[in-house]
Amino acid sequence: MQAMYLHANPSQAAMDSNSLHTYTTQGYEVTIGCRDDGRAANAVQAIKSAQPDAKLDSVRLDLQDLSSVAQCYKKLAEEKRAEFDVLLNNAGVMATPKMQTKDGFEYQLGVNHLGHFALTLLLLPHLKESNKPVRIINVSSMGHTLGSLNFDDLFRDKPGAYGPWEAYGQSKRANILFTYELARRLQASPQITANCLHPGVVRTELGRYMINDSNKWYMSWMIPVAGLFFKSPAQGAETSIYLASSPDVANMTGKYWDNCKAIQSDAATYDTGIAKKLWEVSEELVMPKLKACL
Repeated sequence: MQAMYLHANPSQAAMDSNSLHTYTTQGYEVTIGCRDDGRAANAVQAIKSAQPDAKLDSVRLDLQDLSSVAQCYKKLAEEKRAEFDVLLNNAGVMATPKMQTKDGFEYQLGVNHLGHFALTLLLLPHLKESNKPVRIINVSSMGHTLGSLNFDDLFRDKPGAYGPWEAYGQSKRANILFTYELARRLQASPQITANCLHPGVVRTELGRYMINDSNKWYMSWMIPVAGLFFKSPAQGAETSIYLASSPDVANMTGKYWDNCKAIQSDAATYDTGIAKKLWEVSEELVMPKLKACL
């Protein structure tokens, strides 16, 4: 079995290590998509040191750069490595300052949603042609309740429109809407499932921008104290591993998961009109750039 695991953020290394080790011990051939070649090499070496027969490699992938997404896909397709059994869209950033991706997108929406959307769209024909069960898993967050989609100012460029947490919430809401719409569009290919999940509040460095925010003086001590109640990296990986490997969910699709159980996401995420519009807008944003690189 083949799995692609997107690891574009070094702050997730501990949780990713737990997931990767689990997948390789279950017999998966794992491809890690990572923007940092050195960290990817270290992850591969660490797993192989503990498990010499592990089958895993890496490919360069920077989700904030669509030319990198295109080159990643091109390499996988040319090497005939694009027919995965599991595609785990796990990379992410959280509550960053106002920044832009290389393509001019708001950074959190660009990395957390548009990068994953672009790669999934490119891989989808290969996944369909493989004629085997495929599981697409998008890591979202309970934080999706913090933001809403504003199609009139998707990148929060209007004066005073940007808030780190609201933008994060928008990107995580986009993950869910994308998952639900993808599941609907895959009804003619029932062998492919699409689900999303909340991993829990995990003890990683994902919140480093909060600590570095000088306007939030209390963050420097609040985050370490709150961290005592966070999930461990191993616990944070449990639901994604469950969705990737459990026979109990083999035919379940279009659902949102927490602690290995399907739960309801925010009511607005079930609006099919919004989901369809997000898909169309996302295509308009990424496809011209991808086609120019392929």
